[in-house]
Amino acid sequence: MRDALREAIRVTDDVTAELASQLHAERGLDGTDPDADPARYAATGAKHLRNHLPAAVLERLATWRGSTAPWLTVSGLPGPAEPVATPVTGFVDEARLTTVNLVHFGMLQLLRLAPVAYRWENDGRLIRNVAPRPDAGDTLTSWGYSAPLDWHTDDSVLDHRPGADPGHAIPACLSFVGLRNDERVPTGLLPVTEVLAGLPEEAVAGLRRPEFTITAPESYAATDDGHLTQEGVPLLWTLPDGHAALRYGPGRATGRTTRAAGALAALEARLAALTGTEVLIGAGDFHVFDNRRVLHRRVPFRPGAPGAARWLRRVYAAPRQAG
Repeated sequence: MRDALREAIRVTDDVTAELASQLHAERGLDGTDPDADPARYAATGAKHLRNHLPAAVLERLATWRGSTAPWLTVSGLPGPAEPVATPVTGFVDEARLTTVNLVHFGMLQLLRLAPVAYRWENDGRLIRNVAPRPDAGDTLTSWGYSAPLDWHTDDSVLDHRPGADPGHAIPACLSFVGLRNDERVPTGLLPVTEVLAGLPEEAVAGLRRPEFTITAPESYAATDDGHLTQEGVPLLWTLPDGHAALRYGPGRATGRTTRAAGALAALEARLAALTGTEVLIGAGDFHVFDNRRVLHRRVPFRPGAPGAARWLRRVYAAPRQAG
C-alpha cells in the first residue's frame, strides 16, 4: 500500500502558533454547543483561518472541490488549549474542544461544505468521536478496533440522487481532525476510478442498473421511516460533475438479479485485489475526501492506554447551498 503521509500540505510552526493564540482567545462561542449553532462555529473558524493561513493553502481549499483530487490533507493545525483525554464512552464535553471545533467547522466553510448529521446515527450529533470504546471493540463501527473495516463508503443505504435532502442523502464528504494517533493506525483510501479500471465493461454496466438491495450499517439505530433498507438502486452512478460514484459496504449489498449478483461478485473480487493508499491522520491534521468517489478502510489495531488511544473527530459534509 502506498503511503501518502508526505502529500499533506504542512502549515508552518509560526503560523500554527499565531492561529492557536487567536483561537484559544476566542470568547464569542463560550457555552455554545456546535450542534446548536454550527453556522456560528463555521463563520468564526473560517474568519481566523483566513486571517492566518497562507494564501496558497486558502487557494487549495477554495479549489479542491472542483479539482480531480479526491482527497486533501492539511497538517499543523492547532489542537485544544489544554490536553483532553480520548473518550471511552463515545462522547466528550464539547466545551473543552472549542479550538478544535473552530478549526474543523472553519475548514469546512473554506471548502464550501456544510456539516450534516443523521438522526438515526451517532445520537443525531454532527461530530463523531472515532475512538475505541471498550464495549464496542469487535463492532464494525468507528468505535471498534479488533475487527477490520474493509473497503466501504459511509451511509451507502441513503439516497444517492442529485438534489436529495442532505439529511437523507449519502454524505458527499467525510472530514476528520486528528487529536492523537500514537498507534499510527492508517486510513486506507481507494479511488473509485482505480476500482473501475480493472472491471470488465459488462460488470460496470451491471453495477449501474437499479438491481441491488442495500442495508444499513451496524452503527444505525432502528428507525421507522425506511432508512434501514434501499431496494432497486444502483451501486454505481455518475455525479453531476461527471465523476463516477460508488456505494458499497461488505455484506450490505445484494444483487436482486443474476446479472446484478455477477456484477457485485466482480466488484468484490476487484476490491479484494487492491491495496489503495495509506493516509496517517494524526494530531493537528485535517483530512477530507469525497465519500462517493473514494472507498476507505481501517485495519484492526491495539488501542493505546485509556485516555491516550487513537482519536479522530469526524464530521459528514455536503456542498453548501448558495445564498
